[in-house]
Amino acid sequence: MLLSNIYHKEILRQAIRNAIGGKPRKILTTLKPTATTEEILVTLDSNFGDIKSGESLMEEYYKAKQEKDEDISAWGIRLEELLQKAIDRGEIKEYRKEKMLKTRF
Repeated sequence: MLLSNIYHKEILRQAIRNAIGGKPRKILTTLKPTATTEEILVTLDSNFGDIKSGESLMEEYYKAKQEKDEDISAWGIRLEELLQKAIDRGEIKEYRKEKMLKTRF
């Protein structure tokens, strides 16, 4: 939604603030009222996001096994999510993702 520019940034910013409750809302009160959507998301991610390093994500990827009650598509999605997090943290390059997934299947 942010990248599509369909909605005005001010509307998105207010919608995010209005949709959040509990502890996350208390954390948002520490931000200035004019904080951008990006600043809000960075603050939420730093407080509630995944703190695993790229290396530990890759370790988890290579050790991952399909669970007994997990169908193949759910396992594939789980592996893909791990790789995407590793990409986001700069551990691997985007172009390697497809090849790595193919080697697991």
